[in-house]
Amino acid sequence: MADALNNARVSILIVDDEPSVGDGLRLILESKGYEVVLVVNGLEGIEQARTRRFGFIIVDLLLPDITGMQVIKEIHEHQPAAPIVVVSSHGSPQMFAEARRLGAIEALAKPFQPAEILKLITTVMP
Repeated sequence: MADALNNARVSILIVDDEPSVGDGLRLILESKGYEVVLVVNGLEGIEQARTRRFGFIIVDLLLPDITGMQVIKEIHEHQPAAPIVVVSSHGSPQMFAEARRLGAIEALAKPFQPAEILKLITTVMP
């Protein structure tokens, strides 16, 4: 229960248009006490990052409106201290390297285990 109380302070932004990924992550993270904002396109993700602070951000590289790379770049400009993790089922090592260059701390290939995200969150959170 203490974890849920501590995690309630942390807001997490998920930018992913794939319902099984976004909804699944949201349910898991909320069950751990995190506040989660889920959006399904890049422009919504950027707008959320402009209007509120997030302690952790997850961005899919392939989005319906703009590229995940554009989202990472914009969000990183607004919130340079926020840890960003990219996820993709079509990402190449070069794409993941570019995402890191733009500000992502990690890149995960889909499908990934929820435990991988939870470990990253607990690693980077104070």
